[in-house]
Amino acid sequence: MITIVLGSVLGSVVLLLAAGLVYRAVRQYQHARALALQTPRRIEEGRFVPVGDIDQWIQIRGEDRDNPVLLVLHGGPGLSYAPFTSTFRSWEPHFTVVHWDQRGAGKTSSRNNKEGSEPMTIDRMVQDGIEVTEFVLIHLNKSKLILFAHSWGTILGIQMLKRRPDLFSAYVGTGQIVDMASSEVLSYDLACEQIRAAGDTKALKALQAIGRPPYQDARTWLMKQRFIMKIAPPPTSGRSLPNVFSSVLLSPGYSLKDAYALVGGFMSSPVKLFQQVMSYDARQCGTTFEAPIFLFQGDADLQTPARAVEEYFATIQAPKKELLLLNNEGHIAVLISPDVFLHELLARVRPLVLEAEANTQSAQL
Repeated sequence: MITIVLGSVLGSVVLLLAAGLVYRAVRQYQHARALALQTPRRIEEGRFVPVGDIDQWIQIRGEDRDNPVLLVLHGGPGLSYAPFTSTFRSWEPHFTVVHWDQRGAGKTSSRNNKEGSEPMTIDRMVQDGIEVTEFVLIHLNKSKLILFAHSWGTILGIQMLKRRPDLFSAYVGTGQIVDMASSEVLSYDLACEQIRAAGDTKALKALQAIGRPPYQDARTWLMKQRFIMKIAPPPTSGRSLPNVFSSVLLSPGYSLKDAYALVGGFMSSPVKLFQQVMSYDARQCGTTFEAPIFLFQGDADLQTPARAVEEYFATIQAPKKELLLLNNEGHIAVLISPDVFLHELLARVRPLVLEAEANTQSAQL
């Protein structure tokens, strides 16, 4: 009798797993069809590239190869944005969008495993980003590209820009990290102010129980980060953050191993890089740049507060610089309101880059 019951349970589990895998395959196929590019000059590639002595994954998509190239430096650390390709789909008629899975993230993590992604250091990953940029420019026959950095990605982006300004036509940062030590305290205090103003004593006690920065370990810091994300005001666009887990599981071309590695990297990378991130100060690498600087910052960002970004922006010297505060947008605005960013990219960045490319071509004739 027990054998029959166990067999029945096991059979049900197998059927459920099979049904889940079939559902996943169907949804992946549907997403692949929806994302397929149809234009004659399209580019739609994904490949591993030797970078920093390991294979690292890049995805290149766009409707016209002649468009400016835009390299996205994802946040996290450890959270590839390639599974959010549909979020950036509206950018692809205007830019060739490149997603790079950094060390400890996505397919790069899946390919190399945790040990193979070492060394996990900011310095090594900045150099990785430069090597990725060099490959993309040669592969697409371009002289420069736009660097688009979000959150953790801004730590890499600013240093890439300082080391190799010749590779970049412009830098666009959002959720810009400046001085982690002071920004973390400001972030905590602003969150407390917001909760007090709302009269939510329960939430205030919960945040006070976590304590005021600085934190000695990544676990406490991540608790504070998740708490702040929960209390952030809803964006004016009415959209919500794409579900990370379903996006990964249903992303075309992502195996279950890739999905597992992405989730694992998102959990482990912040711990590995915690001390380095907490000691980071963008001003230490200088505030004079040779390329245009654009900062699109949510004015409701509690994780990298706009006040700190405004103070940093005032110190920047560049051929051109612009700071745009996005009304009622938070730290992850680029994944929630991508069309808001596209509007500003088309109004402020793309024309500048196209003009610079045209002037370079004229000078070469």
